[in-house]
Amino acid sequence: MATITRVASRAVTWARARPGLMHWGGTALFAAACTVLVVAGNVGVVVDRELGRAVFALPVAMAVLGNALRRRAPGVALVLSLMAVGFDLALGGSNALILYVMDGLYSASCYGRRGVRRATYGVAVAGVAMVTVGPMAQGLNAVVLGALQGIAIFGTPIWWGANVRQRNEIAELGDERLALERERGDDLRRIAELQRDEAVRDERSRMASELHDVVASRLSAIALNSAAGLTVPTTGDTDAAWRGIAERQRAVLETVRESSIGALHDMRSLITVLRAGDEPLAAASVDTSLAGLERLVRDAESASEISVSLSLPDSASYDAIGDPVRQAITRICGEIIANAVKHAPGSVLDLLIDIGGVVRIVARNTMPHAGADAAVPSAGIGIRVMRERAEAFGGELESSADDSGCWRVDARIPVQSSTTGATP
Repeated sequence: MATITRVASRAVTWARARPGLMHWGGTALFAAACTVLVVAGNVGVVVDRELGRAVFALPVAMAVLGNALRRRAPGVALVLSLMAVGFDLALGGSNALILYVMDGLYSASCYGRRGVRRATYGVAVAGVAMVTVGPMAQGLNAVVLGALQGIAIFGTPIWWGANVRQRNEIAELGDERLALERERGDDLRRIAELQRDEAVRDERSRMASELHDVVASRLSAIALNSAAGLTVPTTGDTDAAWRGIAERQRAVLETVRESSIGALHDMRSLITVLRAGDEPLAAASVDTSLAGLERLVRDAESASEISVSLSLPDSASYDAIGDPVRQAITRICGEIIANAVKHAPGSVLDLLIDIGGVVRIVARNTMPHAGADAAVPSAGIGIRVMRERAEAFGGELESSADDSGCWRVDARIPVQSSTTGATP
C-alpha cells in the first residue's frame, strides 16, 4: 500500500509539472473513447438505414473541440458538448451521448466562472426532468429509475467538477502561502544582514574614533617635536650654541619617547579590546577627572609651542555630571588641544568649560600662518569625531573661524543626557 501511495504521489507531481502535456493527452484520450463508443456500440435508426457510422464524426469532432477548450473557454465547451448531444440524437443516438454530457458539465463546473457554473445547474435540472418524464407511460418504477439515472448522469460531473475546483483553489492558496512565507523568510534574512552590516559599520566608526582620539594626538606630538628637533638655529657656531642645540634635542627626544610609549600603550589597550572576541568595543581608559584635564593641558604645553589659558568648573559640579559625559568632555578637549598644537603652533588657546543647564566647552585660538601645519598631515576627521561625541548625548558642536580671525569651537552637551547611558 505504501508503494502504491508513493508511486501515485510521484505521478501526481510529474503531472503537475507538465500541465500542457496532460491537457492534450486528456483530449486525445477523450477522442479515442468517443470513437470507440460510436464504432463498437449500438447506434440509432439513421445508421440502420445505411448512412454509415461515419456520420457521427461531426458530433464527435464537436465534443472533442469542446474538450480541448475546457480550460480556456469552459462556457464554449459546454455549448459544443450540448450541440454534439443534439446532433447525435438527430442521427439516431449513440453510446457516446453520456460521455458528451458528462464531459461538458464537468468542464463547465470545474473551470468555469460563476455564471457558467450556474448554467450547468439549469442543464442538469432540464436533463433530469427529460429522463424522468420520458418513461412516465411505463409506470412508476420506470420514472424512479429514470430519475436516478438522470441524477447520476447530470449530477455526478457537476459534483466532481466542483470538488476538483475546490481542491485546485486550496492548492493554489497553499502555493501562494508558501511563496509568501518564502518572501517573508527572504525579507527577514535581508533585514538581519542589514542589521549586521549596520552593527559592523557602527563598530568600525567607534574603532576609528577611538584610534583617532588615543593615538592621533600622540603621533601628532611626535611629528611636531621631531620637526622642532631637526631645526638648527642660525646663531654663531659657538660651544654655547651647540650646547643649547643638544639640550633642545634631548628635550625633544624625551618628549618623543614619552609620546611613543603612550601611543604604544593606547594601541595595546585597543588591540586587547579587539581581540576579546564578540564582546562590544569598550572605550579606551581615560582619566576623566579635573586633574586629568589639567595634566592634559600641561603635557601639551610642555611638548609644543602653544600656551593654554584654562578655565575649569568646580570639582563638585564636574563630578556630578557622570563619567560618560566627563569622558566625552576629556575627548573633545584633547582633540581641541591636538588641533591647536598641530595647526596653530605658537598660538594662545583659550579653553573654557562651564557647567550650568548644559555643559559648555568654548575654545578659541589664533588661526595658523600659511604653511604652519604643513609638517603634520591631517585627515580632517577630528571635528567630525568631536561633533559625533556631542551629538551622542543630544548636544551639538560648532567649529568655524570668527570675525576676529580666530578659530572657535563651541560645544554644548545637556547635563541630563548623562543618565541615558550613551557611550562617548
